[in-house]
Formats: sequence, C-alpha cells, structure tokens
Amino acid sequence: MTYGENRKIFLALVDEYAPNNTYFTTDEDIKEKCALLYAPAYQELADIRTPIKTRNIEHTATNEEGYTEYSLPKCKQVKKVTAKDNKNNLISGDYYFEGENKIFVKSSLEAKYVIEYVPFINLISEATEEDDDLEIEQDLQVILPYLVASDLLKTDPSADWTAFEKVLQRKLQGLNTNRKGISVNITEGEL
Repeated sequence: MTYGENRKIFLALVDEYAPNNTYFTTDEDIKEKCALLYAPAYQELADIRTPIKTRNIEHTATNEEGYTEYSLPKCKQVKKVTAKDNKNNLISGDYYFEGENKIFVKSSLEAKYVIEYVPFINLISEATEEDDDLEIEQDLQVILPYLVASDLLKTDPSADWTAFEKVLQRKLQGLNTNRKGISVNITEGEL
C-alpha cells in the first residue's frame, strides 16, 4: 500500500475525504498536520514488527592471515548470521562485528554468509510522495489510519477519539507478532 492510499483511508475514517481535491481533503488543518501525524504513528508500528531483510556475502578464501572487512547496511539489529559452504551445507563461520555496520570474516575460510537484519525504515515526512510504498507489513498498514485518526482527534474536544482508540486497541491485540509457525519433527522410536 502507498502512503497516499493509506492517507485516503485515514481521511475517510475522520469523514474528511474529498476525492476531487488535490490533497483529498478540504480541511486545511488536516492537510497541514497529516505527514506530521503519520511520522510517529508509522514509527510506532514499525517498532512492533519491521520486515527482516537479508544481505549475502560471498567470501572467497585467501592465503592471508586475519579477517576481511565488509560493510553492512545501517540497521536496528542483526538477527542472525548463517555461514554455508559451496554446497549450501551449514558450517561454523568465523566472523565478528565492529562498529555500527562492519563485519569481519576469516580470510582463509571460504563461505557464503547470509545476514538477517532489521532495517531502519524511511520515516514519513512532508517530503513523502503519495506513491511511496509503506515499508511496514500489510497487517500494520491497515492499523495505521486508526492510530493517526486517534492522534488527530485527541486534541479536538468535540470529537469522540475514544471510538478510534477502541478499534485501534482491538486490532493491536489481534495482531500476530510471530515470525514463523512452530514446526515439529516426529520420528518413530521407543517411549
């Protein structure tokens, strides 16, 4: 979903959607605040669950002693590092991290390193384009308009922001934050 599509849902929720208007709203206050309201809400949902990305490093062994330096993307967290041989068998990698985005791998060990990491997302700002894709997962994208609506209406004494807050809390409670299901291998044997 794009930022613009998500914003249209938000505007429809707060009954300010104007499809024939360039900004999709005639409310100047909402037009001015929209990106500023989206920025913290978007980050809050991204902190719940950001899609994991991977970076592959194909390291060719050398006769040199020591370690070879590679740069990693800036990220919130490195989740897992897996080392594989040329037949994709898991092996014990020899590596260490230094600083924010450097990994050093043993120069004499030929391996393919797969690094799983949680990236920083691009925050929503006034410069965000309508057709920019949201980087959070789909189930969080559909919650985002309710969070923004709740934040917007909290400062309006004539609006019932609690209705949006209740829907938001219900949706957050039903959110599945597990990455993978449980798998079990059962083999025949004695009890």
